[in-house]
Amino acid sequence: MAYPHACRTYTIVGIDPGTTVGIAILDLDGNPVDVFSAKNYSLSDAIARIIARGRPLIIASDVAPTPAMVKKIGSLIASRVPELEESLSTEEKLALTKGEGFVYRNAHERDALAASLHAFKHYKAKFAQIQKKIPPGVDEAEVKALVVKGVSISAAINRLLMAREEKRRRRDKRGAGTKAREERAGEGKAVLRLRQLLKGKDERIALLEERTTELKDLLAEREREIRRLKRKLDAERSEQRRALKKSELIHARDVEIERLHAEVAARTRETEELQRIIERLSGKREVKGGKRIKVIPAFTHDATQEFDRKYGIARGDVVLFEDGSGGGSSTAELVATKGVSAVIYGKELSHSAADTFAARKIPALSLDAVPLLAKDEDFAFVDRQVLEEQVADWKQKLKKRTKVLLVR
Repeated sequence: MAYPHACRTYTIVGIDPGTTVGIAILDLDGNPVDVFSAKNYSLSDAIARIIARGRPLIIASDVAPTPAMVKKIGSLIASRVPELEESLSTEEKLALTKGEGFVYRNAHERDALAASLHAFKHYKAKFAQIQKKIPPGVDEAEVKALVVKGVSISAAINRLLMAREEKRRRRDKRGAGTKAREERAGEGKAVLRLRQLLKGKDERIALLEERTTELKDLLAEREREIRRLKRKLDAERSEQRRALKKSELIHARDVEIERLHAEVAARTRETEELQRIIERLSGKREVKGGKRIKVIPAFTHDATQEFDRKYGIARGDVVLFEDGSGGGSSTAELVATKGVSAVIYGKELSHSAADTFAARKIPALSLDAVPLLAKDEDFAFVDRQVLEEQVADWKQKLKKRTKVLLVR
C-alpha cells in the first residue's frame, strides 16, 4: 500500500525477505510511506522501490540473525543495518502494528512493518530530544539523520549551523559581486530572474550529483567484489589442476566453480541494475513552477501495472498516458483505484474511459491543454498553475453537466 509522501525524505525501511518479499517504509516521524509485498521480487527491484521513496537511513529485519538479503541491501545503499538480540515474537509484531494508519494485507507486510516500527521505536526518545533542542532554521530531518549515523545531537546541530552560515557567507559574497557587476553593466530584471533560475538549478543539480556519487561509490564497491571473485575463481582453477586427484574431490571443486560463475553473473547483473538506477535518478530534477507527473506510455492494464510495480502509483499522483487510445472503462477503473488526482492523455481517450473518470470525479485532461515543461523517461513536469486552472475548469464543466442532467 502506497501513501502520499515527499519522495526525498529520510526513511526507515523494514524488509521481510523470502519468495514473497515484504517491504515497509516509514518517515522519521514514524508515519508509513509505503507498505508493499510481491512474489519473486528481485534485489534490484527492492532497491529501486526503496530509493524511489526516500533516502533510507536504516534497513531493519524482524528476525535474528539478520537475513543475508537485508544485509546486502543495506550494504548496497549505504544504510545502517541494526542487529536484533532476538527475533520479534508474533505478539510483539501484532502490538507494534496495531493502531490507526498501519495497514497491511498479509503476514509479509506485517513483519516488514513491525521491523521498521521496532527500529523507529529505538530512536523515538532521541528524536523527541532533537525536537526540543533544535533551534529555528535548522533542518530537523538532517539532525535526525546525523544522530542515526552516530553523531551527538549538539554536534549535529553545530555542524548544520556552521554549514548554513558558510552557505550564507558564500551566497552574500556572490550576491554582492553579482549586484555590482549588474549595476555596472546596466543589466535589467530579466537578467536577474535568469540568474536566480540558474542558481536554483545549480542547487538541485548539486543534490542529484551528491546522491549519484553515493550510488557510484556503491557501484565501484560491487565491481571490486566482482574482481575479487574472479581472482578467487582463477585460484580455485589453479588449485584444482595442482592438488585435486580423486574424482569425488574434483567433482566437488567443479560444483564450487560453477557456483562462483553464477555469483559473478549475479553480481554483474546487480551492477548493471545499479547503473540503470543511477541513470533514472539523474533524470529526476525539479523544474521551477512545475508539477512532477508520472509518465506511462500507453493507456492499458499491462503498462499501468508495470509502472506501478517499478515506481508505485500513489494517492494524489498526476499520471500522463502518452497514448490514451488503448483502453476503456476497465483500464480507467484500474487507474481510479490507485487514487490519482488527475489524468492527462495524449492522442484520444475513449468515451467509456472519459465517462468512468467523470463518474469517479477524476479530471481527464488533454495533453494539448497541459503541455509539458520537461520530460525524463518515466517522469515529466507540467506548469503547476496551468494544471490547477485546467482541473478547476474541468470540475466546473462537470458540475454544470450534472445540473443539466438533473433538470432533465
